[in-house]
Amino acid sequence: MVRGDVQAISTSTSAIGRSIALSRYEDMISLDFSISFRRSARMAIVSFPLRDCPNCHGATTFGNVDVYGSSVLLGCGRCRHTERIPLPQIRKSKLYLDQSFLSLVFKGEDDRFLTVAERIKSLCAKQALVVPYSNIHEDETHQWRRHRELLDFIKATARGHEVVPTYNVIQDQFDRALDLWLTQQDPIFPIDKWVAFEREIDDWEGYYRIDVGGYYGDVEKIRAAKIESISGLVETFDNWRNGSETVDEQIDLELASAARGYLNAYYTFVERLAAGDYDVLLSGPINAQYVERLIRHRALGETVDERVQSAIRFLHSSHFAAMPAQSISARIYAALREQVRRGAYANKEKAIDRLSGFFFDVNHISVYAPYFDAMIVDRSMHELLRTDTVDLTGRWGTRLFSASNLEELEAWLTEIEDAIPSEQIEALPVAYPRLKLK
Repeated sequence: MVRGDVQAISTSTSAIGRSIALSRYEDMISLDFSISFRRSARMAIVSFPLRDCPNCHGATTFGNVDVYGSSVLLGCGRCRHTERIPLPQIRKSKLYLDQSFLSLVFKGEDDRFLTVAERIKSLCAKQALVVPYSNIHEDETHQWRRHRELLDFIKATARGHEVVPTYNVIQDQFDRALDLWLTQQDPIFPIDKWVAFEREIDDWEGYYRIDVGGYYGDVEKIRAAKIESISGLVETFDNWRNGSETVDEQIDLELASAARGYLNAYYTFVERLAAGDYDVLLSGPINAQYVERLIRHRALGETVDERVQSAIRFLHSSHFAAMPAQSISARIYAALREQVRRGAYANKEKAIDRLSGFFFDVNHISVYAPYFDAMIVDRSMHELLRTDTVDLTGRWGTRLFSASNLEELEAWLTEIEDAIPSEQIEALPVAYPRLKLK
């Protein structure tokens, strides 16, 4: 277990000339600014002085500078003598932490979640597990009143690891689905795990993480739009209750609605551009950009009109439907329809409260789930994802956990701990001198 979960403490150093903050993991250091610190390692800024230098014999001037990929760089702060110690290759399990879990841990109100969080932090420190954050975490966090504190907590928990933004993952899915469609291959969607992760995610972690701020728009406006969207969803429940469609028909309806959404976004993009609104090139909806990229594909036809018609056919094809972002999303909505038809969410006010994060949840699950080994979600979403309609684990192999099966989560974490190779355990104190194990 990792000990010494310190709060962020700011300090300054003349050698660095910027603000440094110790992270919540005392085996790492957080750098809260946007410049690269890899170059400083070559100057033998010793992060962990351990012993006398074997070259100049300086007293306690030699020690760990940083960890780079699969080796530890050691150096002397006096004579700049350096050495490297190789580290074994590792493979980390990938766990996505839903906003609800992170929020509960942040509030510290439920001991069960705090216990699980400590185990997760321990396995991350042992380089056996990684819990990267996403742009959806950032977007959703900024709807909170204490968003800065929560986001700092999320990034510290992720130890600086971040998944590829959702729009890049979706674009890759579009490209792969289109290639299958153009070559008339079966719509069996291949999953390349590295689409969602940087290659370095399975490297040994360095001591420094760099936190770069971002722009999140008008928070109050976004918060109001979120409430309006959830209210609009709940208002459709009366129509759903009176519907007679089968589950398969509901899925088809959702996919057709998604296709219309992409096309309408593109048509709006074209109209604004034709009217001389060139700001749309930078601020237009991302859904329009997916279609615009499709229509630039020469294999779809010689003329723009031919390519537009081909794009429309693709968006109504089984290949588009096989994209994880489309398939999973459509199935979640179809499963929600079934719940509503069976009498769930009859109280509109309670439904709005219970589904407040629904759109964010659907977004991150439909995009990222196939790429992660496991996800922690809230109870309501867990119930949807386990239905036969969605069957996320059966279709994509992603393990699912929530407050309803914390024992299974504990067992999964134990499996990960027990599977850590002995050479990795032996290398941990070499790479991270402050790390305490038990």
